[in-house]
This record gives sequence, C-alpha cells and structure tokens, in this order.
Amino acid sequence: MHLLAAGLNHHSAPLEIREKLALGKEQFQEAMGALAERVEQGMLLSTCNRTEVYVAGAAAPPMGTLWEYLSSLSGLSAAELEPYVYVHTRDEAVRHLFRVSAGLDSMVIGEFEVLGQVRRALEQAEHLKLLPMPLRRLFKDAVRVGRRVRSETAISQDAASLSSVAVSLARKLFGDLRGRKALVVSAGEAGELALEAVIKAGAFDVAITSRFHDKAERLANLLGGRAIPYDQLEAGMAEADLVITSSYAPHFLVRPAMVKQALAQRPQRPLLLIDIAVPRVIDPEVAEVHGVHLHDLDDLKDLCETNRARRHGEAEKASAIVEDEVVRFTKWWDSLEVVPTIVALREGAESVRKAKLARTLPRLHSLSEEDRASIEAMTRSLVDKLLHVPISYVKGNGDVARRAEIVRQVFKLEEKGDPSP
Repeated sequence: MHLLAAGLNHHSAPLEIREKLALGKEQFQEAMGALAERVEQGMLLSTCNRTEVYVAGAAAPPMGTLWEYLSSLSGLSAAELEPYVYVHTRDEAVRHLFRVSAGLDSMVIGEFEVLGQVRRALEQAEHLKLLPMPLRRLFKDAVRVGRRVRSETAISQDAASLSSVAVSLARKLFGDLRGRKALVVSAGEAGELALEAVIKAGAFDVAITSRFHDKAERLANLLGGRAIPYDQLEAGMAEADLVITSSYAPHFLVRPAMVKQALAQRPQRPLLLIDIAVPRVIDPEVAEVHGVHLHDLDDLKDLCETNRARRHGEAEKASAIVEDEVVRFTKWWDSLEVVPTIVALREGAESVRKAKLARTLPRLHSLSEEDRASIEAMTRSLVDKLLHVPISYVKGNGDVARRAEIVRQVFKLEEKGDPSP
C-alpha cells in the first residue's frame, strides 16, 4: 500500500501563493469529490497556513494527476506551483501529518487550533463518506497523537495563537492598548481568540462584527465587548485604532475606498489593520492609503520565532512522542501488505481441513457427537500450529511485500486460492 502527501505551507510558500489554495468549509466537499474522482483514496487538509493532499492506494499515484489537481484548486500551473510544493512518501508523510496535528509544524508552536482543524477535516470527510481505510485510520491516529502530545507535554501550556500574536504585534507598534479602541472582524475560532486577546491586553472599547451577527453577539456577551452589525463595518473602522480580520471570504472585504472613507471621519488618527485571514480579506492596496499601517500573516513570523525558541524543550519531548507514534502506525500500515496473504493462507488451509473431514467422518460410524467435536477441535488446532511458522514469517521484519509473495508462491495461493493438499 502506497502513501503520499503533497502540499505547501508557511515554510515553503509565501502568503500570496498559499491563499490561492485555501479552502473554506463550503469548498471542501467539492474539492474532496474532485479528488475522489482522480485517485484510489484521497484526503484534503486545509488550515490557515497549509493545504495538503494525502493519497493512498495499491499503486503509487501518478504525480501528473496530483499536479493537475493542485492546479485545478489554485488556478496556477504546475510549473508555477512546483517551487513551493513538498512531497512526502510513506513514513515521512505519516511523520509530517503527526507533527502538524501536534502543533510542531505551526507558525505558533503548540497552538491548539490546528488540532481542531485536523479533527474537523476528518469529520467532514467521514460525513461525505469519502474517507475509507487506511486513510481514515491515519487521520484518526493524527488526532489521537495531537491529544497525546498536549496531555504529556507542556507544549500548549499558555500557548499563543495567531490571534494573540497579532495582538502582540499591535502592542509592539502602539506601545500599549490601554485607552485604544479595537474592532475584530470574525466570529469564528480565530475571531474569538482575537477578541479575548484584545480585551486581555487592556483595550477599553472592543467591538466585534461578522456576517453571522448572532455569533458575534454570543461572543460579545461571553467575553465582553459589543457586537455591531456587519453593514456597519466602515463605521466600526472609523472609530477603531486597531482592526483584526480573520474571516474566510473568497474576495476582499476591505478595500481602499472603504478605508479612505473611514479615515475621513477620524483625521489625524492612524489606523492599524492586521489581516490574519487566508486568503486575505483586506486588499493589499490598502497599505498605500495615507495613515494606514497594514500587516498580514507573514508579518507575524518574527514574533512567532520568539515563541518557538521559548518552547524548544517541550517541542523536543513532543517530537519524541511523534517518532514513537510513527513507528507504531507504520507497523500497522505494513501489516496491510500481508493481511490478504494471511487470509488466503487460512482460508486455503480451512478448505483442505473441511474437505478431508467430509471424506473421513462419514466412514467412522461408531463416533459419538462428542468424538466428532474432539476431532474437529484437534484438526483446527493442527492447522493453527502448521500455519504458525509461515504466518510468523510473513509478519516478520524486513520487506513484507517480498515475504508475502514468497508465501503465496510456496503455497500456490495465486494459482489455486488455497494451499495444495
């Protein structure tokens, strides 16, 4: 069974490339359906900083098929994508996914959000009935590994999030958020974290807005602040010193004209905009507006490196757990190579056993039912003992595919489907 992972993330590609492959919830179903049409087994993972495709099958998937698929998602040609896409096979693919789920591959080491994103991708794929074994086992194990890392290490203790790092950037630029007004544009998980971080930083007036006003109201009631209708976004920006956006949208929500009109209502006051959405929802041309300071996800990298250095020791512990889990999973994966051979071997031996008993027992008229049951049990035990050596051999260390092939040839499983009597 072959396994391959291909994708790009914040290590390999700039934001302007990553955002072309970003998928919202609404797009996931269509993208998974398109993948299922192209490969034997496939799974998508799209988080704020990565989009990856996991493929499994009896034969190695043609790379041309994956390049064509990634191109269809992004609108970029294979030649344009190639410099940014990494490819992992077998153990490296497993290791990569486990590190992602553990928060070791995140911009903010130890973040909790990515584990939830992996879990939700798994749940969506299962709901669509598009994730058969063994990929389903791979992603279930990834979620379990992520939980284990967080329970056995302190990597996520007081962990930062991209939202809290965005607030740290604001504090670095402003010096202090006390007395400042802030606006959060999102009622999703990242928006909730941003609202919490802004309030904790001491901003005295915090507003939240979203296309889903009921969610914004719920968060405002839960954490503090106030919810404003989404159609008052421009008015909210006119009041704010800091705006953090993390909504998903297939187009820009904030454009230069809107920002200019907001600034016209509050002259002489600069406006800090931090866009941590992927794809970006603030038009990059907004940076050209006088009085505006615009930052995006890639501008947070330096602050994230500080967090990475602080968690180095816990990251090493988490990496050791990941390596342990990779070994465990690959042993299970290897077993998939030999299961058909073991099943054929057992079925063939059982067929011979039953055939011999069917010819022998009718001639033994004096046998009681108890005697017949004893003979039945004895022949089953005999078959188990005779099969122990070839089954142990095929499960042994080394090239399991070669071992399985040898057993199939010795017992002529390919020719007859059962061992020779």
